[in-house]
Amino acid sequence: MKDLSELTTHCIRCGFCLEACPTFTTTASELESPRGRIYLVRSAIEGKLRWQEDVKVHLDRCLGCRACETACPSGVEYGAILEMARDKIETERGSLAKTALLEVTTRPAVLRTQLALGKLWPGKRVPGFVSQLVSGAAAEAEKPVAQLAPRFPELVESELPAVRGEVYMLEGCAMRVLYPRVHEATRRLLRRAGYVVKAVEQGCCGALHAHNGHLDDAKAMATKLMATMPGDLPVIVNSAGCGSTMKEYGHLVGGSAAETYSARVKDISEFLLAEGLLETLSRSQGFSNKTTYHDACHLAHGQKIWTAPRDLVKAIPQITYVELPEADTCCGSAGIYNVTQPEIARKLIERKLANVESTGAVLVATGNPGCHAWIAQAAREHGGHVRVLHTMELLEASFIGLEYFG
Repeated sequence: MKDLSELTTHCIRCGFCLEACPTFTTTASELESPRGRIYLVRSAIEGKLRWQEDVKVHLDRCLGCRACETACPSGVEYGAILEMARDKIETERGSLAKTALLEVTTRPAVLRTQLALGKLWPGKRVPGFVSQLVSGAAAEAEKPVAQLAPRFPELVESELPAVRGEVYMLEGCAMRVLYPRVHEATRRLLRRAGYVVKAVEQGCCGALHAHNGHLDDAKAMATKLMATMPGDLPVIVNSAGCGSTMKEYGHLVGGSAAETYSARVKDISEFLLAEGLLETLSRSQGFSNKTTYHDACHLAHGQKIWTAPRDLVKAIPQITYVELPEADTCCGSAGIYNVTQPEIARKLIERKLANVESTGAVLVATGNPGCHAWIAQAAREHGGHVRVLHTMELLEASFIGLEYFG
């Protein structure tokens, strides 16, 4: 584990992070900027400020999008600073409501029950008191809507390449409940590239816990997950937030085994591009719909993957691709952020959807379940003229048709 005090000394307060930070550009407050938050953390470490009374509220308002890391010329590891500082706050006096929210979100059986019970509430919204308990916010955040189980046409083995390898695939927690269609599309695309998924029992990767300062819980989850995927097979992840954390298990867990495991973790887009899916896509039926792409923060700024998903999407025959303005600006979902900080999250999603609508696109691809759910909600609120799909759904639709992804 890195030293929090030492990490904060790397910030030279140059200000390059300011315009990259969504909460700073939304509030215009220095305390809601990366360098402002680093100063607060540094001051708390030195005993000049109090963690709970002076620092917590500003760290709570951080999306953890890590756009500041991309902009920073000094290589400040802001994501690590944020997680370790939040861990100090949660260890000192944690929020029981936030802990409960994390438990609901990362336990598939509990999440399924919560989503079913949510139908009892008017408008299918998470009650405002949930946000208020967690953050003091009075606004409401709509619950995500789970996909129906996929019913895709059977793959014809005679039309597929020979199997040349196995991979593990993270099933995860929220993804398997909310977007089973994404997992199925991922498996099908892997098979089209010549790979099959090795099935193993697994649990949560710990990403949401790590991002929210529950580092001991995250470390325990990471250790358990790594044990379920031994050997040297690639570990495929189709959720940007999960993949970012799993690639940083060396920092979270420590040790050579965690470093080796992290090196095996691949985002599905980078893996499929490297394994030749572009050529296979060129022989698919494709579609002509105008399409754009939203960068999930932990894919772009966490994993530094920008081109792979775009290259794959652009390879769909007949497609009309248009670049999204502010494509790598956070949409405001940020894990559980749209529940804990609904006011800022609402401003960011309205800004995101306005950018989407400016492109004239009818399809939006993205690589993270939180972004998927949050942008789709905004699209429904604005009349449902835009359909949001995971990048893997969009690619598989090129082979079997968009009608399977309604």
